[in-house]
Amino acid sequence: MPPVSRRTFLVGGASVLALAACGGNDHSEASSDQTASSSTTAGGLAVAKVFSPEQPVGVPVRLPIALADSQGALLDGVPARIKVRYGPDGAAELGPPLDLSRHAQGIPRPYFPLVATFTSPGTWRIQVEANGATADATVTARPPDQLPSVPAVGDKLISMKTPTKADHLGVDPICTRQPPCPFHVKSLDEAMTSGKAVAFIVSTPAFCQTAICGPVLDLLVDRAKNLSATVDFVHAEVYTDDTAKTTTDAVQTYGLTYEPALFLALPDGTIQGTLAYTFDGVELDSELARIVQ
Repeated sequence: MPPVSRRTFLVGGASVLALAACGGNDHSEASSDQTASSSTTAGGLAVAKVFSPEQPVGVPVRLPIALADSQGALLDGVPARIKVRYGPDGAAELGPPLDLSRHAQGIPRPYFPLVATFTSPGTWRIQVEANGATADATVTARPPDQLPSVPAVGDKLISMKTPTKADHLGVDPICTRQPPCPFHVKSLDEAMTSGKAVAFIVSTPAFCQTAICGPVLDLLVDRAKNLSATVDFVHAEVYTDDTAKTTTDAVQTYGLTYEPALFLALPDGTIQGTLAYTFDGVELDSELARIVQ
């Protein structure tokens, strides 16, 4: 499936990404239904949810939100700030309004990162107010043991071999960025024994429908110019070849049903920060600071 326009989101019944939205694959978790509703107001505002519609209960989760019209095109003149409220669907009152700032440094698509905690299983409603219009979206909260297990802050990176220029491990191409990124010299397991911090990203610039995998990888390439002495950067693709049907060992091993996914770890392998779905230079620099000594 070819990439879509950088100005187009999948909304009105399709929250963005998850691997199933980026192209065909045979990963059973990724091929499950990753869609979620997004209502549109009379003014044409819709919530483009740049995150999986299923989230864990009881832990803070980062949920990037973007604004689109009823056709899925990003709105012009996205405000610098929006207000967001959330609460159990059907509740008489949602939670207090949260003031979120726009993020867009170094990427083509602005978003607003919401950090939310869903305290009980079930459907939760997220209400966005922007430029005098409102729109709702829903998220399903589930117990963590009912969702794929993905390494989180405090966990250890999972040591594994990843494709390098010297050993493709059956993945072709090993990098769909043009030109290929420089993060395929060391395998992840080699980086984890180098004595350096590790930045490990799983993304597919050529097959990401949301057209964000390339820009966020570019952000890492730019940061690596000044950090390569203390941080090893490793990139793994999502698919084993350009048919975009079979996911790589990195996707399977890390339990990913979405991309891009970035893991930032200290030299001992302990994860200090993660970023998923989309991120800009501001969020990236903040997370990198956690592992740069």
